[in-house]
Amino acid sequence: MVNKEIYKELKKRIVYLDYKPKQVLNIKELAKEFGVSPMPVREVLILLESEKLIHIIPNNGIYVNDISFQELKDVFEVRLFLAGLSGRLAAERITPEELNKLKELLEKIKQEKDRKKLIQLDAEFHDLVNYSTKNQTLAETLKRLRNQIGRLWFFAKENDAYSQKIPEDFEELIKALGNKKQNKSEQIMKDHAIHFINQIKMSLYAE
Repeated sequence: MVNKEIYKELKKRIVYLDYKPKQVLNIKELAKEFGVSPMPVREVLILLESEKLIHIIPNNGIYVNDISFQELKDVFEVRLFLAGLSGRLAAERITPEELNKLKELLEKIKQEKDRKKLIQLDAEFHDLVNYSTKNQTLAETLKRLRNQIGRLWFFAKENDAYSQKIPEDFEELIKALGNKKQNKSEQIMKDHAIHFINQIKMSLYAE
């Protein structure tokens, strides 16, 4: 069985860009850091490769996957459709307890100034919405797709418009979910995803 703690930590470092695209990872160094033999680290890295976050080249090395814009375009198209479905199902199935958790998380997002923590809170909010659909496959698929596309934050400017719009989008979504408005919730989730991609495009064109 894969070591969950090492898996979660290494995935976090890749998704939140503590490890940069093309960075080399060393199994022996990681094993020493986590206080384990190389085998558990190797197992985790094989799993991360299956999620397209790293690339293992036999007899050469282990690299954090570069960001492929064509691949991310494909991922985004699928994610856009599934995010809309998540909004629709969440509006139908979310519980009052889950709605309250979203409200609590929104307050944290409004107060957060640190960019990396904001990115993490944004991911947590999405996970809460996705799992409130009561569709495990949908929620886990969206989480995996988000891990792939989330590294695009690397290309966004420090004070990007998307970050500033997150609380506004989420406030609107909570209201729609609370009122069981499926069409509205679906559209908000789609628009939110589109805002993110548009911001990345603007940042890239500005360079």
